[in-house]
Amino acid sequence: MVRSSELEGRVAIVTGSTRGIGRAIAERFAREGARVVVNGRTSAATETVAKEIGAGARGIAADVARPDEAAGLVSATLEAFGRVDILVNNAGVALDGFVSRVSDERWDTVIGTNLSGPLYLIRACVPQMKERGAGAILNLLSWSGLRGNVGQTAYATSKAGLHGMTLSLAKELGKFGIRVNGLAPAVATDMGEQMSDELKAKARRRRAIKIDGTPADVAEGALFLVSDRARFTTGQVLHVDGGLHLN
Repeated sequence: MVRSSELEGRVAIVTGSTRGIGRAIAERFAREGARVVVNGRTSAATETVAKEIGAGARGIAADVARPDEAAGLVSATLEAFGRVDILVNNAGVALDGFVSRVSDERWDTVIGTNLSGPLYLIRACVPQMKERGAGAILNLLSWSGLRGNVGQTAYATSKAGLHGMTLSLAKELGKFGIRVNGLAPAVATDMGEQMSDELKAKARRRRAIKIDGTPADVAEGALFLVSDRARFTTGQVLHVDGGLHLN
């Protein structure tokens, strides 16, 4: 793997990084010299992907919706690398359905993974970031959370809450040198395949740019927001969606 040095010496946790957007971000960071913690729910998947990425990547399994496991993920990273410079909250689930079919279990799963998980991880990472006076936190948002979407009450609510968390923490943590930004993608992923054909077709018609985006496009946006090129940027949402959010 050819590496440059934009993130040389930095340690990044990327949750939900065994596939899709998370994996693309982990691979991109590794190419820029970061030591990346690949995270998923199973040890087999995380270790396999970490080995494939190489470049000092390490797989650490954890269900981020569980506060003890989220804290354990950060503790294991600190034990292995001594620091966490970058946290990317990418892990997410979308269990779509009309509101009357949103069970308590489904609601708890979506909110737990998409909203509570980022809080648990940020809470665990912030003390050592404050101590060093630097850190970059990136939360993966969604145009559904910013605009709402039919059949996505739980998912949109979780992402809207994460948007509010992003803005609040940008204000709260900026004085400690910690930047908090959001990235709202709309590209083809395994999660996106859960959308109905009707919703996918509607999204394509609404895009200003008439090409299909990829996880690699999202990874480029993520790299910018966690790098020194964005050192004066916090509390922002970068839309990597072909202009979908404009409609």
